[in-house]
Amino acid sequence: MKKILALFLALCMAFALCACSSSETPAADSSQAADTSADSTAEAPADSAAEPVTLRFAFSEAPESQTAQVMAGVKERIESRTEGRVIIEPHWSNELGSIADAIEQISLGGNIVSSTSASSWAPYGCDDMTAMDCMFAFANTDEIANFNKSEMWANMVTEMENNGGIHMICMNWAAAPRVILANRPINSVADLKGLLVRVPTNTYAAWFSALGASPVSGVPFAEVYTNIESGVIEAAEAPLATLSDYSVQEVAKYAYLSNHTYAAACFGTSTAIWNMISPEDQKVIEEELTAGGEEFTALCASTNQEYMTKFEEAGVTIVTPSEEDIAAMQEAAAQAAIDLGLRDGVMDEIKAASAG
Repeated sequence: MKKILALFLALCMAFALCACSSSETPAADSSQAADTSADSTAEAPADSAAEPVTLRFAFSEAPESQTAQVMAGVKERIESRTEGRVIIEPHWSNELGSIADAIEQISLGGNIVSSTSASSWAPYGCDDMTAMDCMFAFANTDEIANFNKSEMWANMVTEMENNGGIHMICMNWAAAPRVILANRPINSVADLKGLLVRVPTNTYAAWFSALGASPVSGVPFAEVYTNIESGVIEAAEAPLATLSDYSVQEVAKYAYLSNHTYAAACFGTSTAIWNMISPEDQKVIEEELTAGGEEFTALCASTNQEYMTKFEEAGVTIVTPSEEDIAAMQEAAAQAAIDLGLRDGVMDEIKAASAG
């Protein structure tokens, strides 16, 4: 009797496993990526090609952010144009880990698409990308749009693929210009001296150091409010929209419109994951993410004045730099490029490529 019962239970478990495996549609993961190349994808039988690929997008922004607003449309259009062959799965507020963690996973073949600054990608295969993230590298958003279509950017994409196994999709998601919000008055560049300001990357740290400020790294933006409130830092820099998303204007009442960078976000993923998608669907993703960048850039520009008004109503003093201070900030940017050890002439090459 026990043998019959055991045989019955074993048969039940086997049927259950078969039912589970046949009902699930797996997303593209790193184990699949390791065994899949562009050639094998092209030669795959029709039934396996019909299996959808789910791309997990990792964002540091909140689900209420302007990035999230635009990505909703991008997701809908990609899934529609690929007829469900590509599924976009956004994850917000560092749900998949920090930006650094996401890029590390991508470099190992993980199924993540990350959106972040060029200098965060650079160590994984293209040193010159650090220059894209330097202050005043792009004078306006038109230059960013031009660079996204340039031969120099195309060469960087190739270099990242060859050296790091990472495919860069686009780099044109330009936010509104970044400003400095502090808990003490900033009336000129001279007032930045000694300022404890939170910075996201080395490119920002080098620039603030050249201005005599005291940059502080390693503070998650979600903790900026409490860190200013407690005196750990005195200021943060970001677009007005981002500062507003985290209510930083409640504890910092002095804004300096330095407009030092648009911090264009670059989208990238593992080349192994990218090669699991057909060339036709790759083209759709590139087109829609690039179109999303144009939409995002326009949205940020059109709402920036609204945030300015919101800050004024919250009692924030807003100062516009003088021409002399702008020149001083640009000189500091040139010094920061030297301090960062950038290749000679790379900043001039970026200017030429972004001229259109």
